[in-house]
Amino acid sequence: MKISGIICEYNPLHNGHVHHIQETRRHGATHIICVLSSNFVQRGDVALLSKFDRAQLAVRAGADLVIELPVAFSCAAAEDYAKGAISLLNSLGVVEELSFGSSTGRLETIQLLTEAAASTTEIYGDRIREQMQQGISYPAAVWEIVRQRYGSQVADKMQDPNNLLAIEYMKAMQRQKVSFEPFTIPRRCVEHDSPLPKDEFASASFIRKAIAEHDPIYGSYIPDFCADLLLRRMKEGRTANIGQLERAVLFKMRTVSFSELMKLPDMTEALAHRFIDNRNANSLEEFYLKVGTKCYTMSRIRRLSMCAMIGIHRDIHRCMPPYARILSFSDRGREMLGMIQKKSAIPVNTSLAKLRDTSEVARAFALTEERASHVYGLAQQSISSAEEDYRARITMVEDRK
Repeated sequence: MKISGIICEYNPLHNGHVHHIQETRRHGATHIICVLSSNFVQRGDVALLSKFDRAQLAVRAGADLVIELPVAFSCAAAEDYAKGAISLLNSLGVVEELSFGSSTGRLETIQLLTEAAASTTEIYGDRIREQMQQGISYPAAVWEIVRQRYGSQVADKMQDPNNLLAIEYMKAMQRQKVSFEPFTIPRRCVEHDSPLPKDEFASASFIRKAIAEHDPIYGSYIPDFCADLLLRRMKEGRTANIGQLERAVLFKMRTVSFSELMKLPDMTEALAHRFIDNRNANSLEEFYLKVGTKCYTMSRIRRLSMCAMIGIHRDIHRCMPPYARILSFSDRGREMLGMIQKKSAIPVNTSLAKLRDTSEVARAFALTEERASHVYGLAQQSISSAEEDYRARITMVEDRK
C-alpha cells in the first residue's frame, strides 16, 4: 500500500486535474487522499460548486478519500493555505507522499526554488520591507532580490504561478518536519489563468469564464460526469457566483470598523485605511480597483473582503486544523479509514457537529465554517444556509470504472 496526498480546489474539476490523479496513481499510489478547499477558495472567491459536490467529483475522478481544508486556510494567503493543508495530511499519520503539479515537473528544480525563496526572505527581510515601503508588492520585492542572487532564470521560475504553491508546500513540509516525501509531475494543462486552451486542457479560470457566459465550449475541458453534475446544479440554482454577494459585501465594507479590519489575516494599517477610504464604492469591481495598488494584489484584497464577511481573524492561523472532516470516500477510502482512526493525531469524522464538540479550538473552527456556509448560501441563486453543513449525509461514492 502506498498512500499519496493531493492538495486541491477543483474549481471546477477539469481534465488537467484528472491527469494529475492518474499520474499519481501510475507513479505507484494505491490510495489517494485529497485535501479539498472549503466553499471559499484561495483567490478570495466562492467555489462554483459546493465542497460536497466537488468532493464527490474528486472521488469519481480517482481519489479515494476527500477531507476538507477549513475555510480559515482555504481562503488564505499561499503560505497559510499550504501550512493548513500540509498539517492535515501529516496529522492523519498514514500519508507517504505529497503529489503536486509544477511547470518543470522536476523535484530538484522545486527544491532549488524553495531554498532560494526561503533564504532570501530570511536573510534579506530588511531589504524586502524597504522595497515594500516604496510601493512594491511583497512577491515583487522577493523576486527582485532572488533575481540579483540567482539570476533571471531562477527568479522567473519562482514567479511562475504553477510553481508558487509547490514552493509553499515544500516550505511547509520543511517547517513541520513531515514524515512523507514530495513528488511532482509536469503540468500537462495550460498556464495558470491562461485565456486560451490547448488540446484537451484549459485553465480553471477559462472554464469558469465560459460557464459564466453560457459558452458550451467548457464541456470540452471537463469530464462528462462533471459536466452532468454542473448542468444539474445550474438548473437547480445551486451554483455560486460572487456577483450574488455584491450588495452584502458592499454593506459589510461600508459598516466594518477599522479595529475589526485590523483583526483580519494579512491586514496592515495602511491597507485598512484604504478599505475605509474607499468604502463608498458602488460595485465590488470599483472597490477592488480603488483599494488595489502595486503593493496589494487583487487576490489579497478579495481574500480580506471575504474574511471580513465570514469573520476570519488572524488569531485562528496560530492553530493548525484541529480535526479532519470527511467529505467523500470510495471503497478504497473506507479501507484507509480504519488505519487513519488508529494513527491520526486529530479527530476524524463526517459530522461537523461531532467534530465541533471535540475541543474549544475545534468549536472555533466549526463556527467559522458555519458562518462561511451561511455566506456561501447567499452566493447561490437558490439561497441556502449552513444547515447543509450539519445535515449533509456523507456516503460512499462508487469507484469510477
